[in-house]
Amino acid sequence: MKTIETSRLTIRNFTLNDWEQLKKIIIQFESSPYAAYDEQWPTSDDEIKKITEWLASGDSFFAVCLKDNGFFIGYIALNKSEDKNEYNLGYRFDFDYHGNGYATESCQAIIEYAFIDLNAEKIVTSTALENQPSCNLLFKLGMRKISEKVGSFKKDLNGKPIEFLGADFELLSDEWKSKRMI
Repeated sequence: MKTIETSRLTIRNFTLNDWEQLKKIIIQFESSPYAAYDEQWPTSDDEIKKITEWLASGDSFFAVCLKDNGFFIGYIALNKSEDKNEYNLGYRFDFDYHGNGYATESCQAIIEYAFIDLNAEKIVTSTALENQPSCNLLFKLGMRKISEKVGSFKKDLNGKPIEFLGADFELLSDEWKSKRMI
């Protein structure tokens, strides 16, 4: 992938040196209330190094860095569906940088990259409705909620699934182009 620059950010492929900051972001997330709504991430140094190596080997995961100093503050996933020209958007940011608009700015840049450079027809994602910051971000990005469903990724101490109400979102290329600020 080409490096993308916004007014405050550089969005680039992962490098092996990103592992320590990625570990911090994963540990923050795993200790948050939102962790119940997602797959369990490993947290050991060796596992994080292997994940970082895998992320760096492809063009579907992007490190989001501050433009002025190159510090890695989060990542965005943009995974292509196998049978369609559709991409699944995901993201996670260092909690210390929440509330500054970095997720909005970087996701907007990746959405533009998907629709213009990759000729995506649609971008999709899902989130738990309890994760209000994520829902707010998706609406800010122009995505619309298309369905709700009960989901579960983890079990409680008694082995019972931890269920939550989730929502699917989408943004079509034509919708994005009609709303795009030129």
